[in-house]
Parts: sequence; C-alpha cells; structure tokens
Amino acid sequence: MTQYLQIIYTVMWFVIAIGIFYVGRKNNLGITTTVTSAMFLFMGIWWLIDVLVPGVDFMAGVLAWVFRTIIALFVVAIALCYIQYRKSQK
Repeated sequence: MTQYLQIIYTVMWFVIAIGIFYVGRKNNLGITTTVTSAMFLFMGIWWLIDVLVPGVDFMAGVLAWVFRTIIALFVVAIALCYIQYRKSQK
C-alpha cells in the first residue's frame, strides 16, 4: 500500500472514531458507541504507527494476527454492550 493511501486510512479511522463518539453522546446511545469509537481510535493509532515506522510491517505476520485478535475482542465487546443496551430499552 502506498504511503498516501495509508495516511488516508489513518485519517479516515480517526474521523470515524470522532464522528461515532459525537453522535453517540449527542443522542445518548450509551456505552456501545463509546466502545465502537474506541475500536476505530485503536485502528487509527495502529495505522498511524504503521505509517511512522516504515521498517516494520504492522499488517503482516504476527502483528497482523495481534491486530485481528484485538479487533475481534472489540467486536465481541460491542455486541455485548449492544445486547445490554437493547435489554435496558425494553
């Protein structure tokens, strides 16, 4: 991936994180949006480190599996938060 495309991805993840956090707080959607924005913030930081450290490929090998595992844990946490939010709405 080219350097410019990685920078665009980094900015995109940060913008999505800020947008989700803002919308979640504005509409009082609970912890689900906070965890979701934290996931996108983590993705932005990961991509930023990948851009700033050109000697290490953070999207290949063991580091890619670490990234995928952390994202999977975030997705499970988001699902659990959403289920809890839906139960509290009934």
